[in-house]
Amino acid sequence: TAAASFAHLTALTSLDCSCTQVVKERTDGLPPSLQELDISSVCELRPGASLAHLHQLRVLRADRSRVDLVLASLPPSLEELHAAHCERLTPAASFAHLIALRVLDVAESAIGDALMVTLPPSLVSLNARECDILTSAATLPHLPALRLLDVRNTAIGDAFVGSLPASLVELQLTWCRGVTASARLDHLHALRMLHCSDTELAPAVLDGCCERGCVVVASTVLRGHDRFVITLAVLSNGQLASGDEGGTVRLWDVARGGEATAVLDGHDGSVNALAALPGGSRLAAGVSIGPFRRDGFTGIVVWDTGVVPPTRCATLDCGSGVCELAVLRDGRLAAGCGDGGVRLMEMGAGTVAVTATLEGHEGAVTALAVLPDGTLASGTGAYTVRLWDVGAQACVATMAGRRTYCIYALAVLADGRLASASRESRDGNLRLWDVATRACVGELEGHTGRSFALAALPDGRLASGSRDHTIRVWDTRLAAAAGTGTAAAAASDEGTARVTPVVVLEGHDDTVYALHPLPDGRLASGSRDKTVRLWRLPPV
Repeated sequence: TAAASFAHLTALTSLDCSCTQVVKERTDGLPPSLQELDISSVCELRPGASLAHLHQLRVLRADRSRVDLVLASLPPSLEELHAAHCERLTPAASFAHLIALRVLDVAESAIGDALMVTLPPSLVSLNARECDILTSAATLPHLPALRLLDVRNTAIGDAFVGSLPASLVELQLTWCRGVTASARLDHLHALRMLHCSDTELAPAVLDGCCERGCVVVASTVLRGHDRFVITLAVLSNGQLASGDEGGTVRLWDVARGGEATAVLDGHDGSVNALAALPGGSRLAAGVSIGPFRRDGFTGIVVWDTGVVPPTRCATLDCGSGVCELAVLRDGRLAAGCGDGGVRLMEMGAGTVAVTATLEGHEGAVTALAVLPDGTLASGTGAYTVRLWDVGAQACVATMAGRRTYCIYALAVLADGRLASASRESRDGNLRLWDVATRACVGELEGHTGRSFALAALPDGRLASGSRDHTIRVWDTRLAAAAGTGTAAAAASDEGTARVTPVVVLEGHDDTVYALHPLPDGRLASGSRDKTVRLWRLPPV
């Protein structure tokens, strides 16, 4: 309560009294020996409250608190101030007296142009993400030590970019739409990581950054869909195909910056899956009727995209919605269907015919992947992954998770391991499987929402798209053996490797449903926000 006092603990150096009333009415109950203090989520500080007696204080955590009431009293010894979501900072406030401050987090707070000018030259890291009051006139003072800066989703402009210090190593400019093609980054010689999706930075500026050894994470946005983008495929001529919930497939010339070349419509339902067929320019689309309809086409539509305009050359009504498609090593097409069957199809010049159906799943087959030896992996709503010998039309193994939730996606890594994304974990964890031993050998941790899309990259990395609106790229080679002891992979108590992402791609405004690597090394993504993005990935 507000009556509590710790003043008698004269050697106390760290105190967490977040979400309590300890400093609500008085601060003299805090001992002067404190070096770290957490008063986060304390919204009822008394006006005039002071922390000036904490002469040794180095770290103050005050997220979602009334930090504006104690800012002027903070001692000059302070090195870290975490004040995110503090909405009552005023132009009269100042950080100038904090001469030792190295880390400042004011994300989603009321910091404005005038307060930005008061930042002390000692600052090394600044997080001003989503500070809505910042304007295109904002600039930085002289900050010779600044290395990390995050100003995502703010209205800063070219003047701010021009004031960036040459010491900067990592810069987050994503969603800074006030930054124009006139902005220059030539003075940032130390810059090694730049995130700049949804800005107008000129291509020449980005190329210059790359030439100086900077990793540029950026995306090109392709617009035209009016419904959720669910699936992607790349044709033999390099064109990208994207299918949406409304039954439309769009073709894009990604080599020319994403120019739209054709629209394939008339599908009587949602296009859930696309697959480029071998030996030409044919594209297969897997279609399901909507959840509120009782009749309509549910099956495969094959398009010839080599003619102008593209034409339908074959259709097959499967009698059940198609959730996923995969091309087998022998050229046949596998379709995962809503009735639990996996249909194998021969693709003729103008025909498509089912040659076999693999049965055994209890729920809709929502994910397919072809292993290096030709084995087909299929995932379903009962969190079961089955491995099929498609020649013998037999299930040769089953891999199951700890719970019974839907498999959303499967991908085969360059070394033959299988990656899965499912509902098993609410925090969006992904799993890596050793197919030979049928054992889970890795867990990928970092998403804050369920993952719906996976893409194995040619260099051995894995990309995942999630409900948290992000795409994460993982160096899965670090998880090949548990207990590597690296920063990105550590052994768990169960003997699996826990891996964290090496890069996070931000730009989509909603769930990422589809991912596909492009021939030129970029990554394509499709989202519930109705856009397709082309990402330039950092190197390994």
